[in-house]
Amino acid sequence: MTLHKTAALSLILVLSFAVPGFSQNLKGWVPAPSSKDNAGLWTCAGYGGSWEVSEHQGRIAVTDYDPEKQAEAALPAQVKLSKEMIGTRTVLRTMDGWLVGFDGGEFGGGLWWFSRNGQDIKKLPTNNVHAIFKTPDGIFVLEGIAHLSLDTGAIDRFIETPDEISLQFVANLKGSPEASTVRSDGQIVVATMHSVLLVDHFGHVNEIYKSGEDLVYPTSVVVDGQGNIFVAMRFFVLQLVPNNGRYDPQWLMPGKCRSVKQVNYRCVCTAKD
Repeated sequence: MTLHKTAALSLILVLSFAVPGFSQNLKGWVPAPSSKDNAGLWTCAGYGGSWEVSEHQGRIAVTDYDPEKQAEAALPAQVKLSKEMIGTRTVLRTMDGWLVGFDGGEFGGGLWWFSRNGQDIKKLPTNNVHAIFKTPDGIFVLEGIAHLSLDTGAIDRFIETPDEISLQFVANLKGSPEASTVRSDGQIVVATMHSVLLVDHFGHVNEIYKSGEDLVYPTSVVVDGQGNIFVAMRFFVLQLVPNNGRYDPQWLMPGKCRSVKQVNYRCVCTAKD
């Protein structure tokens, strides 16, 4: 789906997790009120800049997200694209070739397999491709689309043998997989517009967040060493803290967003701290 182009908030935060628990203990971030407690904030947040989360050497970084500056996946020299291969590109080397997926939002997308020499090409039946992961349990393709009233998504397993190039349905996500990552145990963490899911290679779906607030255009997901899951999106970061087999949600925002105002279709944080 297409994100609104808004001016980014000039802020980069590197977060340290010396003690497990919610991130309100971390400098710069505070718990966000619910939409019931502060409807004006949540309305404004829809016009805010977006965040991106990443992990490096055990530390979580939260930075401004700019879709125009996202690195395009490199193509091998043998792979030549056609006019129908449009949108954000995902590339993965397979045993005997390459998988190349595209996400062009409402304008289209899809998944193609190219042989090692690039001469044999097969289009595989999918919606837009958001991610392709190689795990110990196989190669998995996350596909779907969210546009207007349409919001659908699925995970498929890629099958590659001398006699067959195909996809095998694994799980219905009931929403477009806007952001995702693979945990150390091989389970895939998926953020849709409405929920956060854990999916294993058998297709078992564990909905670990779906209560209260929808997710506002998720951009990225990471998991830290303590098993905390972070989902970055427009204005907010959602932290999910493991607690005896379930996850406790904590919505977070920069401290200076305790007060906001909307200026020319942009949500501006106005607090001094």
